[in-house]
Amino acid sequence: MLSPNEMRNAIYLDFEGEGKKRDGSIPRPHLAGIFRPNQAGNGGKYACVFFNEKWKPASNGISSAKCTDFIAFFNELASELEERNAYLIYWTIHEASILEQYLDGETYARLKPSLYNLHPDARRYANNRRLFGEQGGARGRPLEEFFAAMFSKRNPYPPFPLGAAEACRRIDKACNTNNKWKQFSEKQKSYVRGLVAYNQGDCRSTWLIAKRLGNFYNPA
Repeated sequence: MLSPNEMRNAIYLDFEGEGKKRDGSIPRPHLAGIFRPNQAGNGGKYACVFFNEKWKPASNGISSAKCTDFIAFFNELASELEERNAYLIYWTIHEASILEQYLDGETYARLKPSLYNLHPDARRYANNRRLFGEQGGARGRPLEEFFAAMFSKRNPYPPFPLGAAEACRRIDKACNTNNKWKQFSEKQKSYVRGLVAYNQGDCRSTWLIAKRLGNFYNPA
């Protein structure tokens, strides 16, 4: 378990994409959300990156977004993590699997010592405290259910009924037919805004859960 200071100093990662295909392959993500807590631990800054150059019009409509190359972005992030001696925290093993699959060996080797999967710690905490009561254990539950159980007095982050995979497909289509943000219909703009808001919620939820775990297992 990382200390509260290590949790605050970490960077939080969450991918969005089309998900697993019928043949079992997982496409490269369309988007990565990044959250950097402030040192006080009471907030932080969110940003997102789009990895498809065709999504440039969509990125122009979102102040926190930019388009960039997948490997180049994670090389830059690896340098930041090395310089700060910080961890890259994510909710499940999915993020690490994507990084190993789509990064070159050198970049992944640089990142690997910094990678930290939060889910086993959260599952242990939830099971020990019986957060899910008579509903069974914590295994297999999504981030949203953990957040609701651990922060029952907080308003949940906004749901995204469309789903990230479908939103990515619709944004692909919008970017193939429009080369400027102002050409997007309001419906198409809502797909982009909704996807980014959903991703930001996941990043911030992961951070808040990490903060709770760090303080619980390593009290000052």
